[in-house]
Amino acid sequence: KKSMYAVAPKYPGMDDEIEGERAVGQMIMKNRGLVAHKSKINRNPRVKKREQYRKAVIRRKGAVREVRTDEGHRYGGEQTGIKSGLSRSRKL
Repeated sequence: KKSMYAVAPKYPGMDDEIEGERAVGQMIMKNRGLVAHKSKINRNPRVKKREQYRKAVIRRKGAVREVRTDEGHRYGGEQTGIKSGLSRSRKL
């Protein structure tokens, strides 16, 4: 019954000894120490500046009207069309 409920070991036991020094891990090679967590957008400066520009353009749209270039020198006709069944004249 005891063997049925026994928990298997997490790491298998090392029977033979390894000669020489251990290889250096990636954490030791980087040697960064304690570094503050960065959000995903702050990890890439090019993407961060692109997002800042996109937001600045949206803010500017609220302050400055867009330049209309082709409306000043040509007539585009009635936008909605002339309604034949509507009369706005005054009858005397």
